[in-house]
Amino acid sequence: MADSELHNLLPFAEILDNIDVGIALFDPQGNYLFVNTNLINWRNIPRAEFLSHNVHDFLKIMDVCVFDLVMEKKQLVKRLQTYRNFHNMDGVTRLRMVTGIPIFDAFGNIQYVISMMQDIQTFEDLYHSLLKEHKIINYDTKEPAVREKQDIVAKSPAFQQLLSVAANVASLDSTVLLYGESGSGKEVLAHYIYEHSERCGKPLITVNCAAFPENLIEAELFGYEKGSFTGAAKDGKIGLVEAADGGTLFLDEINSLPINVQGKLLRTLEEKSIQRIGSTKTKKVNFRLIAATNRNLQKLVEQGQFREDLYYRIQVIPLTIPPLHNRKEDIIPLCLHFLHYFGKKYNLQKEFSDSVLDAVQRYSWPGNVRELRNFVERMVVMTPRATRMISQIPDGLLDITPDERHDSGKDIPGTKSTVSAIFPSGPIPQASLPISFSGSITNHFPGDVTVPATISGVRRSNMPTRDQIIAALQTCSGHREKTAEYLGISRRCLQYKIKEYHISPRCHYDDK
Repeated sequence: MADSELHNLLPFAEILDNIDVGIALFDPQGNYLFVNTNLINWRNIPRAEFLSHNVHDFLKIMDVCVFDLVMEKKQLVKRLQTYRNFHNMDGVTRLRMVTGIPIFDAFGNIQYVISMMQDIQTFEDLYHSLLKEHKIINYDTKEPAVREKQDIVAKSPAFQQLLSVAANVASLDSTVLLYGESGSGKEVLAHYIYEHSERCGKPLITVNCAAFPENLIEAELFGYEKGSFTGAAKDGKIGLVEAADGGTLFLDEINSLPINVQGKLLRTLEEKSIQRIGSTKTKKVNFRLIAATNRNLQKLVEQGQFREDLYYRIQVIPLTIPPLHNRKEDIIPLCLHFLHYFGKKYNLQKEFSDSVLDAVQRYSWPGNVRELRNFVERMVVMTPRATRMISQIPDGLLDITPDERHDSGKDIPGTKSTVSAIFPSGPIPQASLPISFSGSITNHFPGDVTVPATISGVRRSNMPTRDQIIAALQTCSGHREKTAEYLGISRRCLQYKIKEYHISPRCHYDDK
């Protein structure tokens, strides 16, 4: 096969998107002409926005610009490069190997520069993972790589300021009280403070105070001696507070502690000692307390549901995490971060279209970051494996209100509604199909199956999705030929799509 024919046949962009290193193509001025999915996931920047940048826009997050070295030397350049998170420049500095390759025109001038980037830590983690799984035959006894500190995606000024304050107080031993709605990231911020503290490497004991029954929470927190109560372990048990000795104790949902336990916790904080249930002795403990709540503790104090003295004891450094709808700048970077995470977890290559990102940006996210994370995971695992570009959102998954559709333009120019079905979010009624129709001419088939002559929701240029095919099969009682005409496609195309989407013949329709 001739080179020209090969060039025309091979989908080079798709090939580059499947390579597990970052790849970028520049013009002689350093403008991005192409970036692959791996590099997009590193930076958490949508492709369209990425291509509007110049390589020099990122000089502040890397120590050397390999592109400039290639342009200067006019030859291939290999360098180790340190870089930081684009959205959190105070975060962890990472190391990667960068190869810059010049491509010359007929006159010997550089026409393009290709840059390939391999993160060193990711490569080492893969190496040690393969060692552990015995997939490298000639292996030695090296210890696994130490896991690095967790990085936090933060682009909004409000959250960046919060992280700055958290980093400043992390090195101190003062008690920190985190306020925030459910799912806003209180535990993530607690881990961030711990990882930047002097106690990092010592125990971090996380306790969800709402997870224990009221009659057991005291025993779990402070421990007990043998024979203290019926059902107690014969040797007694160390408490979670004692287990945090030398390290950090994180009490999540501290507002759920019973009043009597609040009094014992106050004494522990004041005297830095604990007394197990059934014991007459006290034991000194040294720990740093981080507490979190999604309630207004001051109002709980006024209502008599939280001790006033404990409130003032833990209200030393209060930090409030803004809800996700108040930090819109973080939504898209977080979305792409989770897309990259679940893509690696499930070994899938997925990408969100601009229209999906617009819808994600418009949504209010009442469940905050937790809801966004679950949304991305569902989108990744529920779309067909062969589908790379996720271009639609199922009905009901994001309940975007009319106000969000129309008012979103005040903050985000050029947004438009994109919510439509790509897979079922629930049972589909027997005679309904999530497609909009136009026209009034109908063809009638035996069995009272009515097929609209014009289908605006499905066209040959926009093939039907899996749930649309299933709904059509149900409507047409499983008759393949009627279903194909119903969808406006050929029977052969329908057969191909049924096979591609792995639609089982045991679906709830009478296959004929």
